[in-house]
Amino acid sequence: MVVMVIGMVLVSATTTMVVMEMMVVMVVLVVIVMVMVVLAVMVIEMAVIVVLVVIMVGMVMKVMVVLVIVVVEVMVVLKVVVVGIRW
Repeated sequence: MVVMVIGMVLVSATTTMVVMEMMVVMVVLVVIVMVMVVLAVMVIEMAVIVVLVVIMVGMVMKVMVVLVIVVVEVMVVLKVVVVGIRW
């Protein structure tokens, strides 16, 4: 009878230990998954920021090219007008 009780206590203790370990493992896994998700979100945000910066730089470059073209055209037109006036 005493042996049965001791055995039951040991079994319950081992089962509780196993359950506790499982809980700890689950918590650790959840934490790892959360960290992975946060890192993935941060990486995605960085990628989005990089893409936005690239788009902004591209827009600025387009504007600069258009401005250069406009300036060149204005210079050409002015030269033609000046030459025409001289004639």
